[in-house]
Amino acid sequence: MKRFLFVLLAFCLSVSTVSAQTFQAKVNRAELPEGETFLLTLELEGAAVNDAPDLSALNKDFTTYSVSNAYRTNIINGQMSQSRQWNLVLMPNKTGKLTIPAISLGQYRSNPVEITVAKDGESLSPQTQGQNGAQPRFKINGRVDNKTPYVQQQINYTLTLLDTGGLQGEEPVFLTDNDNDWIIKSLGAPNVDSKVINGRSIREIKFQYALFPQKSGKLEIPAVRFNGYYLTKDSRQDPFGRFFNDDIFISGFGMTDVFATKNPVVLKTEPIEIEVRPAVEIPGSWWLPAESVKLYAEFEPANPSFKSGEAVSRHIYLQAEGVIDSQLPEINLAPASGLKQYPEKPQTQMSVENGKIVSLEKITNVYIPQNAGKFILPAVSVPWFNTRSGKVETASLPPLEINVLENTALPQQEIPVPAVSNAEPARVLPAGSNEPAPYALEKIDNTDVYLLLAVAFVLGILLSWAVMKFMSISPKNKISKKDIIRNARNKDLKALRDNILEWARQTFGDENIHNLGEVADRTGSKAFSCELDKLTEVLYAQNGQDWDAASFIKAFEKVYGKKYRRTNEDAPLPKLYK
Repeated sequence: MKRFLFVLLAFCLSVSTVSAQTFQAKVNRAELPEGETFLLTLELEGAAVNDAPDLSALNKDFTTYSVSNAYRTNIINGQMSQSRQWNLVLMPNKTGKLTIPAISLGQYRSNPVEITVAKDGESLSPQTQGQNGAQPRFKINGRVDNKTPYVQQQINYTLTLLDTGGLQGEEPVFLTDNDNDWIIKSLGAPNVDSKVINGRSIREIKFQYALFPQKSGKLEIPAVRFNGYYLTKDSRQDPFGRFFNDDIFISGFGMTDVFATKNPVVLKTEPIEIEVRPAVEIPGSWWLPAESVKLYAEFEPANPSFKSGEAVSRHIYLQAEGVIDSQLPEINLAPASGLKQYPEKPQTQMSVENGKIVSLEKITNVYIPQNAGKFILPAVSVPWFNTRSGKVETASLPPLEINVLENTALPQQEIPVPAVSNAEPARVLPAGSNEPAPYALEKIDNTDVYLLLAVAFVLGILLSWAVMKFMSISPKNKISKKDIIRNARNKDLKALRDNILEWARQTFGDENIHNLGEVADRTGSKAFSCELDKLTEVLYAQNGQDWDAASFIKAFEKVYGKKYRRTNEDAPLPKLYK
């Protein structure tokens, strides 16, 4: 009998112990606004385990921001009990009624918990609204100024954040599924303002964006997500105290994980459906939907004096409001009769003015008149579509007449030299000269004198050559054939141009040679003239990759070895320096 009572007592104690082992789930808020976090508490009573709960079931509808755990031991009337607790900060991934599923911990499973997440603009229940801090702290809203734009037309998008609790965070992100549908540009730093709404102080943060739809038809402006946080104000209490309405039960566990003072907030807008109109056909022209387009030009230097053979630069500017730089068309300049022109690669830039993207394209064109006279720079026109009026318009530059003067720096025709007479020319003395009158010399045999002078002349030449040779004295800035060929092979085009000009000045004894056209005229070689034209073109076009150095060197070697008449007959003999 005693044995039976002992077994019965042991059985009752076992049943009591098992019944005390529970694994429960509860939340601090059963209803909350979209974008805010809540606390899920998992508590195991009457058992000791070394495992952690399996939280994978939460990944479907929630984002887990932090997990902390604590132990508690209670002694009541000499009875000791233990419990273990896990505290999770969760963010719902969608709105409406959500169920926190049962969580597994070894042989234990927690109870499911239902919560309600209210959308932006939806009212909370009266019971929830009466709780401290239950009103939505943050809101987000996105809107556009035009729901029926043309393709590639600028749309202004305004994103507004309403903050009542010190919201901080990163730049909002557009959740685009296809980057080819949209081009999105920020219009600068956000604008921050303070308001009082329904007795609450609210901070209003506005972000401005320019959106460019890249295809026509029905299109969705992507949703925008803001990842942020706010800081718990009183660090002397449990950091989650205020965030979770000063829940005494929770703060008693002293949560100290990394999110204790940084409370996450995630806000997201809804996509906006729009209808994008197709491009208007402009025959033979680029589609440019803008609010305004300007075309203007300027010379460098301003108000230049055009001279034959001299280069003048003209800058043409295309400015468009409401488009990005990649939408600007390529401007093809018509040829100008009597003028050689070398357009440079266009340069573009973007800026923001009065909430609009403004793009600017700069085209530099170099003109070289071939002869003196009057010439016409052709008109320049750019058709564009005015999105304000819905009409096709044209920005244009009218034709411009220029007057090209004869370049006096170019070589003039040579003046014929009169034949030398055998008769002794009469000497003409300057006016007022006191020089005595010439007197006649008797004709004598001066063969020996001539011989001595010739010997002295030859000795002088040899002595000068020896001095320069041994003391390494040479004319200043002497340009050699090797210098020019080396620059040509290295495609150092600017140095090549400068050396050719200096070589020509030394070869022809004329310091007034200023451009490659003058060099071509002096050499009289059609092949070399053609190569100099090609050199001029690549210099102004800034594209040396397509230039044929071997062809240039071949033409130069033919003109280098020739002998030319020097303009300055008093210059040193070229052969002394070869």
